[in-house]
This record gives sequence, structure tokens and C-alpha cells, in this order.
Amino acid sequence: AEDESRLRKVVGRYAAPNPDKQVIQPPVSTETKAGRARMGFNHPQLGRMLCPVKYLEDYIKDPHVYCFEDPSNPMKVTASIWPAYLYPGETPGVEYDPNDIGKGLFRGYLMDR
Repeated sequence: AEDESRLRKVVGRYAAPNPDKQVIQPPVSTETKAGRARMGFNHPQLGRMLCPVKYLEDYIKDPHVYCFEDPSNPMKVTASIWPAYLYPGETPGVEYDPNDIGKGLFRGYLMDR
């Protein structure tokens, strides 16, 4: 829990592909409950990173349609589907190969940090 609270304060820089150039947009605020509510799947860039990689293409087209908290959503977040941030690409997961799910796995830029 202590490590998480430290990371939460810098997630905007940590999750950005090129943090020396730009943080994620819109910026995240962890100081308020409202700011924290806009993190995870509720944030455009963080949501793409957390999205199960096999659904990423559809999620990028219309992230609002694919609300993972909606029980009627056919796309489910489960432990058996890897999140996009584990795969390479400036937009994590764009280099995912559905015919070879091991190709590039754990090569996402967050894995180097």
C-alpha cells in the first residue's frame, strides 16, 4: 500500500511513453477523490494501457462503448487476458500479434522502468 501511494503521485510521468517530453494527457491528480476517480479505465491513456490487449483495437476506436464496469459489455477483464501495457508500442499493445501472443510480451516500455 505504501509503494502504491508513492507511485500514484508520479503516475502521469511514469505511464507516459516519453516522460521527459510530456506527461499523460489529461494530467492526473491524485490529491482529490474526483482526481483519483479519473484514473484507470476512466482516463483515456491509462484505459488504453489497462485494456485487455485482444480488445485494444476496438477500445481505441470507441473507449466509451467499452466500459469494463458495465455488466452487459461483452469484453471482460480477466486474468487470462494480458493488459496492453505489457506489449511494446508507443501506444502500448499496438504491436500485439493475436497469432503469437507471446511475441513482445513483457516488452512494453513500462517493463523497463
